[in-house]
Amino acid sequence: MTNGLKADKSKCTGCQLCGLICSVKHVGKFNPSQSRIEAMDVFPEPGEYSLDFCIQCDEHPCVEACPAEAIKLDEGLGIYVVDKDLCTACGSCVEACPHSGIWLDPTGSIAMKCDLCGGTPECVAVCPKGVLKR
Repeated sequence: MTNGLKADKSKCTGCQLCGLICSVKHVGKFNPSQSRIEAMDVFPEPGEYSLDFCIQCDEHPCVEACPAEAIKLDEGLGIYVVDKDLCTACGSCVEACPHSGIWLDPTGSIAMKCDLCGGTPECVAVCPKGVLKR
């Protein structure tokens, strides 16, 4: 991992505040399906949660897979972000990601991945258990 989010998943309670605040930041409404982070119950294990988000892995298979070259390095943040104007929502990046860290929005119009909220990730600030760190 490089400059992305880090998580202690063992602390996650599945409250989903991270997804709620992320969707508010990015689309202006509480809609976890439009979030760049996802907390889900790992069925059938009670109290165990998965937490999916872009970890900014060293290999960047999403970048390599994108035929539109829409995933670009934001040099200021030191992370790869989706250029909304170039993304064709083909899904190649989603298929290439081994970490379930990028997905298409519910309308299928753009790929979504963590952009650290421009440098100050809202999910880190709102997490009541300190699961997420920058």
